Amino acid sequence: MRSLLFVCAVYLSAAQFSPSDVMILGDIDYGQTSSALDCPGEPKYCALVFNASGGDKVQVTVTGGTGKAYIALADGTLKELSSGSDKLVFALPASQEPVTYYAIFRDQGGKAGKFTVDLRKLPD
Repeated sequence: MRSLLFVCAVYLSAAQFSPSDVMILGDIDYGQTSSALDCPGEPKYCALVFNASGGDKVQVTVTGGTGKAYIALADGTLKELSSGSDKLVFALPASQEPVTYYAIFRDQGGKAGKFTVDLRKLPD
């Protein structure tokens, strides 16, 4: 029974991206849409960095690739906060100071492609 609980706890915990698996392609601010970005497929993920205040509600939309785009938001330690396909809406964790976050993306099939990333701050 304990091993089952351990497996469930590990499964439900958030992913931790390895820095060697993420290629940072630049930064983005609220209200911006990136130019077409080349994401080579290796390393596994590409990312744009942005600064935000805790509690901000953000929307990240990723287009391009060969099918649906995988998108994740991660904190400054590359711990996954949320993930989805093509468009992601998420309220960032509360903090007293601005924090650096990562919009991590790739083709769901892991193929190379060109992607466009749009970052919006939504009203509360």
